[in-house]
Amino acid sequence: MPYEIVTASLDVNDKSGRIDVWFGPDMKTIVVSRRALLSVASPPRATEFRLLQYVETFCQIAARRLASTSGNTILITANDVRGWLCAWQSSPAPVPMQAVRHRLHDAGSV
Repeated sequence: MPYEIVTASLDVNDKSGRIDVWFGPDMKTIVVSRRALLSVASPPRATEFRLLQYVETFCQIAARRLASTSGNTILITANDVRGWLCAWQSSPAPVPMQAVRHRLHDAGSV
């Protein structure tokens, strides 16, 4: 589902993130738990930079949960991030094309 990010900020007291997003005509608030911020990348950090670095990821996770969520707030937890990481890591990687190699003739075998 298409979305538009309005604001993203970190609550410095509990180190959780808050993202206000338009999902179509509906405004939703995504609350990213401290543990979700710590789980999204290594080394673990619950900072505003990490929130902004992965804001698209958190919005994608929230977009998948829209159908099963009622209300205007979507909580993203460490379990949600782990599920996203497993899905991301198990998705097939593009297969690089191999260059065609021609057998070289040895100068001594001519």
